[in-house]
Amino acid sequence: MYSKHTEIFGILGYPLGHTLSPWIHNTLFQLSGYDGVYLVFENQNWKEIGLRPLIDLGVKGVSVTIPFKEWAYSQANIVCTTSKTMGSSNTLLFREGVQAVNTDGSGAVRSITKANSKLLDPGIEKQILVLGSGGSAKGILFAIAESLKQNLGNEKIQRKVKILARNESATKEIIQSLENPDWLGVTTQEESLKEAENYDLVIHTTPVGMKGFGGEPLLHKNFFTKKHTLFDIVYNPLETDLVKQAKKKKAEIIPGYHMLLYQGIRQFELFTNLEVKTKWIKKVESLLLKQLKNRS
Repeated sequence: MYSKHTEIFGILGYPLGHTLSPWIHNTLFQLSGYDGVYLVFENQNWKEIGLRPLIDLGVKGVSVTIPFKEWAYSQANIVCTTSKTMGSSNTLLFREGVQAVNTDGSGAVRSITKANSKLLDPGIEKQILVLGSGGSAKGILFAIAESLKQNLGNEKIQRKVKILARNESATKEIIQSLENPDWLGVTTQEESLKEAENYDLVIHTTPVGMKGFGGEPLLHKNFFTKKHTLFDIVYNPLETDLVKQAKKKKAEIIPGYHMLLYQGIRQFELFTNLEVKTKWIKKVESLLLKQLKNRS
């Protein structure tokens, strides 16, 4: 039941027929007892419309998805460090002014550390391979950089991160935005295959494998072994061809929908100032998985 006190949140983007965010947030409102509702604000003309209609309606915050993340960042007068570095935001809070936050990268890092905290241990001499150089790669790499620095202490970062991508200028931009750290570099398909045993984590951030997207995979099919962990952030379908390849070689898999789940949980915490309980996460995850299976 909704009342005049019910707080309104939602997702802003286009198209949004596929979005699972309302399932995450409305389930969390129900489980937490928070008087809120999460709606879908689907329109391709948000840049022309602007945020004023949402603010006038009393909306307290929105998730932002493609193609409006860069625009959302430009609309805010308070921005988090991640948003500033990346030039894009996936969360807007309407409080005193407009606050922009980006939870994409933190959602990815939380997914990885939940699976195996050693994969982001800065003291281990292993490598992480990031496939792609788009907005998702940028957010994930920024969050990885923050995680490595926070867990470092007084030691030097031993772990290396390599980017394998087709867009050289976007790759250079990412490296520059992170201030050219010595642990971050670029690799090629041939080099990555030769150095395969040096990697323990592969993060796939491109749309290749997503339902409706074609394209050649960046990674050679003979790359994977049982010593690798693959985190493919594509979650529709639940198992991409890349995931199937990795599974055949007995590699560990971090499900792509975990990033969707954990970035959404962080957004909910920002919206409500509540801390999400572990039992709520388990409930939301099972509902999310059920929805994805129904759609695949």
